[in-house]
Amino acid sequence: MTTTAPGLTTGLAERAIHAARVHRAADPDGFHHRHDDPAHWARWAHRARKARAIAAALQTTVDSVLVTDDPRRQYRTRTGPVPGDLITVTDPATGDVWRFIPDVTTPGGGWLLLDRCPECENEVPVTRIATLGDLGEYLDPDYDATIADEARDESHHQPGCGLAWTTAHR
Repeated sequence: MTTTAPGLTTGLAERAIHAARVHRAADPDGFHHRHDDPAHWARWAHRARKARAIAAALQTTVDSVLVTDDPRRQYRTRTGPVPGDLITVTDPATGDVWRFIPDVTTPGGGWLLLDRCPECENEVPVTRIATLGDLGEYLDPDYDATIADEARDESHHQPGCGLAWTTAHR
């Protein structure tokens, strides 16, 4: 099944069914239980807000954004750890996929783009994104984008990766 959303020329019903299928495929348990209780519904609504925010920042459609539990990251809360958000944006025109995690230094207003480390191939947070221009700067082969400190966090890399800072560098 493709995650690329139907164009806006298709009807609302077709787009809605497609969105439901994408959500069910990506997070069957979360989608099925979103109405179970206020906590599940709040998490679902939280994800929807995140999807709208990044869609607006990247000037894309909301149905091209999917927010799911991040299998690698958790955040501490007053009631205990909760899964982090993994944000997947699929370009409706090309099918290209970008993945982001929230930038905790700018809650709700910025994200960290995930990309492969050129040395160890692990997926690492490489640069901060708040606008389409920030993403463009990173993707522009004629410009060197600012790399986030998180990109060098050794916990994101394979042991011995030369691009990671060791604990001694911190």
